[in-house]
Amino acid sequence: MKFTNYYIATQAIFDELESKNKVVIFASRTSNVRVIDEEILNILVSERFDLLPEEIFQDFLDIKLIVNDDSELLTILNRNNGAAINDDDLYLVVQPTAYCQLGCHYCGQEHRSIMMSEEDQQRFIERARQKLETKKFKSLSIGWFGAEPLIGLPVMKALTSELKALAASYNCSYNAKIVTNGLALTNNVATELVQELGISAIEITLDGVAEYHDMRRMQKNGLPTFDKIFANVVNLANRQDLDFNLSIRCNVDYDNYESVSLLLHELAAAGIQDKISFYVAPIHSWGNDAHKKSLSKEEFASLEINWFVEMLELGFKTNFIPEQKPLVCMAVMPDAELVDAYGNIFNCSEVSYVPTYGTPNEYAIDHLLGKPMPGKRERLGNFNQRVLKGEFDCATCPMLPVCGGACPKSWLEGMAPCPSTKHNIQERLLLAYAVSRLS
Repeated sequence: MKFTNYYIATQAIFDELESKNKVVIFASRTSNVRVIDEEILNILVSERFDLLPEEIFQDFLDIKLIVNDDSELLTILNRNNGAAINDDDLYLVVQPTAYCQLGCHYCGQEHRSIMMSEEDQQRFIERARQKLETKKFKSLSIGWFGAEPLIGLPVMKALTSELKALAASYNCSYNAKIVTNGLALTNNVATELVQELGISAIEITLDGVAEYHDMRRMQKNGLPTFDKIFANVVNLANRQDLDFNLSIRCNVDYDNYESVSLLLHELAAAGIQDKISFYVAPIHSWGNDAHKKSLSKEEFASLEINWFVEMLELGFKTNFIPEQKPLVCMAVMPDAELVDAYGNIFNCSEVSYVPTYGTPNEYAIDHLLGKPMPGKRERLGNFNQRVLKGEFDCATCPMLPVCGGACPKSWLEGMAPCPSTKHNIQERLLLAYAVSRLS
């Protein structure tokens, strides 16, 4: 028996109610949090487990603070690989069009007014059929992605009817989600998405309030977009006749990080803070140099704690504690794919339509026509094996079980994608402790 390598503990805090020093400890292998006496932590560190009360010892075994494991890294990666191999959900991402109305300065995509052809639609359906014929899957999940997927709504309609029928023919359930800029998300379109196209999750991006958002996410002709998108968000959040989850993402860099608080207050003023999920994401490279204006990881992590506090005060739904992530992304899922409007197939959602990656795209692993492509699935798909070899810092990081290593592509490109939790997990734990003491 030994004390796990996969834990984070806060500094000691004095609990006035118990008149003791307490420590908040996070067992990352199970995403469990415990508030323990400082002396208990000392026992753990010294591995004098015989001094622990039986019920505490058993609890620490259950949440994997105490383990009987010669190689925890291998165990974690075997679990992750097993989750990928045994995944019974077929996840396919579709980009129905290569066009987007917006001209976001940090976007690395090249947009053209092209829809997925009817012939490629049928080839995609046949490709999905071949995967389902393996009888491995119990569900079919579709992600509609951009460019801007709502520009390709006719393609979405045509494919959805066939995909639903295909799933049913193999006794699979069907579900879908969409990531959209929200500009065309009117009430009628929202009704169609949820009630007819089976979409259960909608994500929309707002980069702050109008003053900031419209400088970053304007239309290609320069016209502003915030007022229309925000109105659509408010209308959508107040729809009680539709069953779906609504998420708002705010992309930030040095130009707009000050707008996050303003946006939180505007969403709260609209009365929808408890009807949405909200999160902030740092701008990253999309085959371009957008990351050069990003906040440092430490700066972002510090600001994020402040945003969490504001969210609590304003009544937003919050979740400070990271959950398990055995499947880091579609790259490590052997059957998951993204198909773009040209028929190119990828196992990453960050590379299509990006001219930096060449023509044909160096990350394209296949094509609906079956013609040779330069990319190989294993280039990103062998990420866990490379972590095991110690090629990336993930091999020695206690946060690996809850981030999965973040982005395999970023690691390959030499840009460590470690999430904010790595830099503010102690503050998150203390914040969760403070909230628990107030409840």
